[in-house]
Amino acid sequence: MSIGALGMLVGAVSFAYLGTQAPQGTRHFYAITFVIALIAFLSYLVMATGGGATLVGDRVFYYARYVDWVFTTPLLLLDLALLALARPGRNVGLIVGIIVLDLFMILTGLWAGATEGAGRYFLWFISTAAMVALLYLVVTRLFAAARTQSPGVQQVFRTLAILTVVLWSLYPIVWLLGTEGFGTVGITTEVALFLVLDLSAKIGFGFLLLTNRQALGEISSGGAARPARVS
Repeated sequence: MSIGALGMLVGAVSFAYLGTQAPQGTRHFYAITFVIALIAFLSYLVMATGGGATLVGDRVFYYARYVDWVFTTPLLLLDLALLALARPGRNVGLIVGIIVLDLFMILTGLWAGATEGAGRYFLWFISTAAMVALLYLVVTRLFAAARTQSPGVQQVFRTLAILTVVLWSLYPIVWLLGTEGFGTVGITTEVALFLVLDLSAKIGFGFLLLTNRQALGEISSGGAARPARVS
């Protein structure tokens, strides 16, 4: 947990510094990504100091990670949506729909983790189904919208979207393997696996996004190939 807190802190400080040099019109990307890292740092700090956990039956349940995800995952999706959509204001329904699916996924996952007995696997299935629907929208609707952007923006979006799809797909697998699922791996291994996923999905994502200043500059200058409208 301490390694996680340190990694998230380094990311937050780095993103804040990069934000001071952000091209005009792109600072919202830096602000959103900084907040993601800051929330994750606070979550890992709480867990590293012995908080954010409770006993569910005979296992330790880290509910703090779900509190983290309920805030950070919608912000990660917002970064992707703002990158893909030339006119986000025309696509509020799509953005809201993606975020609502995401919140449903996280909250049902929280419920599953806090539940004893076989019922938690049914809740896991519902949460995973919501994730599949969410990632389907990313792969179809957001990918289609991103194709109307400049080649540089398309490349950055494609990299980040594929990274998100791959990493997010691993979370329910780790859940099943860990103490909240079948208990195939112990709590130490479970924590380590979630830590690697979190650092990759948040800090790795953030560096890939924020260091592509040219692509972000193309967004701020309206460098889209044609107007995008995804209803």
